[in-house]
Amino acid sequence: MSWAVEEWKDGLPGKALQKIQEMEVQLDKMKKEKTQKQFQLDSLEAAIQKQKQKVNIYHKCLKKLCFPVSVSRPFYLCAS
Repeated sequence: MSWAVEEWKDGLPGKALQKIQEMEVQLDKMKKEKTQKQFQLDSLEAAIQKQKQKVNIYHKCLKKLCFPVSVSRPFYLCAS
């Protein structure tokens, strides 16, 4: 079936065919680059989610450590 996809090129001048070939190569490179960038983006998003979970855990721990103490004590005195 790939012959049908290429059929539209029949009868085109050599210069046009060369330009089409160049553009197809460029398209393939861009598709690969897009795939790599998407992988990087997905990895970064996963890392951000992991960091957010850590921050939430630390935040919960701080709340447990500091807020049961008398409300009149300032926050910075909780650790002492």
